[in-house]
Amino acid sequence: MLRILATFGLVSVLGACGYVSEYEKAVYDMEPTYCYKSIGNVACYNKPFHRDEMRLVNYFGPDPSRYDKPEPPGAAPHAPPKMVNYWVKDAEPIPRPAANGQLTNLPWLDPVLNKAEADKQEVARLSTNPKGTQALLSYMGIGPNTVIKARPAPRPAPQPAPQPAQTTVQPTPAAQPKPPVIEVDVF
Repeated sequence: MLRILATFGLVSVLGACGYVSEYEKAVYDMEPTYCYKSIGNVACYNKPFHRDEMRLVNYFGPDPSRYDKPEPPGAAPHAPPKMVNYWVKDAEPIPRPAANGQLTNLPWLDPVLNKAEADKQEVARLSTNPKGTQALLSYMGIGPNTVIKARPAPRPAPQPAPQPAQTTVQPTPAAQPKPPVIEVDVF
């Protein structure tokens, strides 16, 4: 009986010193490398991570089971946050009317306003370069030999005299001065 126990003990001791598989026998003497699946690719390390043993792709060197597993970390203490004597509130959103499809509520869709805005941007673009004034004048059709003449504004036509039979008379509004008319002759 002692002989059987001794034989069994010798075989188990020699089996523990052997290789786990034929693959480990082929790669045992290589530099230890343990590769695990990750979200984007495969990550390789020089020591096995026992927490990721289910994601092991391949290894070189000793089998990962030959390394001692570390103790699992203790449970994290759960505690409520410390009480404070103040609070912070986010700013309220600014209420705006819902779009109803009218162009007055959507000025960026109005072609007239778009044209006016494009003209403003064109004038600004032409005025930024050194020859912007000449470019702007040529854009308006005014060349370098243009003569600008100021002509007086036409006089308004005389108003008919009011009838004396009217009983309610309202005061006439003050006359606004007319701006001068400038005509441009292009040669």
